[in-house]
Amino acid sequence: MPVPDILTRTRKDYTNLLWRLSKGMANTPHTHDEENSHEIDFEHLNQYVQGDISLTKEVFGLFKHQVEMWGRLLDPAADDDSWGSVIHSLKGSAKAVGATGLAERCERAEQLVGETKTAGGRLVAVQDIEFKISRTITEIQRWEYRQKLNEMRSS
Repeated sequence: MPVPDILTRTRKDYTNLLWRLSKGMANTPHTHDEENSHEIDFEHLNQYVQGDISLTKEVFGLFKHQVEMWGRLLDPAADDDSWGSVIHSLKGSAKAVGATGLAERCERAEQLVGETKTAGGRLVAVQDIEFKISRTITEIQRWEYRQKLNEMRSS
């Protein structure tokens, strides 16, 4: 019987964490291997936070607040101005944390105005964006969990 994908990922994440701990790299930002999620580009983010854990936490907190606020306003039936404003704001928040996949989805969704706007196209765009938001939040939560473990180990 094949192992479910989620168990494989969890085992790989755990193995990666153990390897990093054995190399004394527990406080470095986690990077994923090719088979895992790449929702956040930590290299991009570190250009701005310079590895500062507190600042990274603050940036992630702001991101979560922004996507909660703007995500509630995602409406496929919105007029073009409202649609563009919400999508553009989400794109900016995504780019700020290095959530390039989410930013790319938003960029495509920005094009769904005027003649290119269809209810079905916008509905699919909203579903894609919500999925990417969910994946990005999950990656942030995993990062926060790892930081909490590191804090507990060091105290």
